[in-house]
Amino acid sequence: MGGLLNTLEIASSSLTASRLGIETAGVNISNVNNPGYARQRVIVEPRRDPTGAGTGVEVVGVKSLRDSILDEQLIRESSNTAYLQNFQRTLQIGQVLLGQQIDRQSATPESDAAARDLGGQMALASGFSEFYNAIQAVSVSPASTPDRQVLLLKAGQLTDKFNSVEERFTTLRSDLNKDLTSRIKEANQLIQLTSRAAMDYTVASSNGGGIAKDNLQMRLEQLGALSSIQIQYDDSQRITVAVNGVEVITQNLVTGALEGALDANGGLQVSVRNTESDATAKLTGQGSLQGLVDARDTVLEDLRKDINLMASNLIEGMNAIHKLGKNLDGTGGLNFFTGTDASDIAVNAEVLADVRKMQMSADTDKGGNTVAVNLLKWLDAPQDALGKLTVSQHYNEAVATYGQELANINNRMADQEIISHTLTQQRASVSGVSIDEEMSSLIQFQRAYQSSAKLISTVNELFQTILSM
Repeated sequence: MGGLLNTLEIASSSLTASRLGIETAGVNISNVNNPGYARQRVIVEPRRDPTGAGTGVEVVGVKSLRDSILDEQLIRESSNTAYLQNFQRTLQIGQVLLGQQIDRQSATPESDAAARDLGGQMALASGFSEFYNAIQAVSVSPASTPDRQVLLLKAGQLTDKFNSVEERFTTLRSDLNKDLTSRIKEANQLIQLTSRAAMDYTVASSNGGGIAKDNLQMRLEQLGALSSIQIQYDDSQRITVAVNGVEVITQNLVTGALEGALDANGGLQVSVRNTESDATAKLTGQGSLQGLVDARDTVLEDLRKDINLMASNLIEGMNAIHKLGKNLDGTGGLNFFTGTDASDIAVNAEVLADVRKMQMSADTDKGGNTVAVNLLKWLDAPQDALGKLTVSQHYNEAVATYGQELANINNRMADQEIISHTLTQQRASVSGVSIDEEMSSLIQFQRAYQSSAKLISTVNELFQTILSM
């Protein structure tokens, strides 16, 4: 009787292990299209009694097949990818707002089409060229009313382009602030969700982690995409997450958050603060948050400053020459432009109201063109304030620099996509679900289950035979 009971126990343990194996294979198959899922395997060990005899098998856990190094790399690369994506997207928006296609080889078709549509309305290069040509026409026939009217028209169009570009860049800064505010809120929500996932994983870690580990890894990658994070586990598998050295999760508990505050230039700056120690640090590193901030405060801001410097120099230089001239009535002293930079540059309202007040002559001679010629000479002369470049050259260099930055970020993005794709494929080879492999496992566990059931049936028949004797 003891031998039969032992056999029955062995068969029963085999049934349990086979059933769990079938269930696990089914879970794997159901998650075949889930990129964040790591396939699982039932961990089975032999069970022995004190005499050393086998007493069946014991299921000691369900293990997720993961590579911790790949998981850590993917968290870091999610930060790098998100940083470059948002830096690239911001520069492409700036390119559209500038109204010129400045990186034809690398920019997206959408930005190319948008820039072409806006080019005739906003491109400063074309506006400046038309303004220069109009001054040339007036220098040939300084008393011509139609030529003077064309010059005022082109001057007005140029100032409108300056105003439009500055307004759009100011609006973009505001839009980026709103986007950053939304992402800060998202990051703080993710910190909460990551804390909960960490608690679940700590409980489940003794049994292999399973779905709890998948969920924690997903949250960490999502959080890493927003900002660079540093992760550490203790002996109890509790997690501590820090941003720029400031802990936001300490041993599974939320202890910090991200915050935003406007700087002197109206740009939202992001920082991290620990609520327990009140330690703070300005956000640096990678992630989508820093990608937006860096693109806004470096490349975009440099271009904006260059355009404003160009406008300021144009106002001062043109006015210095124009105010020395005489209009068709023999009077002078008027500035050609008003304003201080791209935000408020405009043609003098008095000149706009009466084309005769345009001061193109150095004396009362209505046919004089000395001032018009001097204006052209000034526009063709290198300016100290513009780095020994002409106004046109300064703008072209600013746009070329912007284009180089955009091309560089596009190239970095292409390289980053290869790295991320390769790491994702490597993790898939370790953790991904293979239908063929899972079907093979199902067949093995099904056969084992059938064999165990047959063994139990045989033992039952033996019991019946013994009892009937």
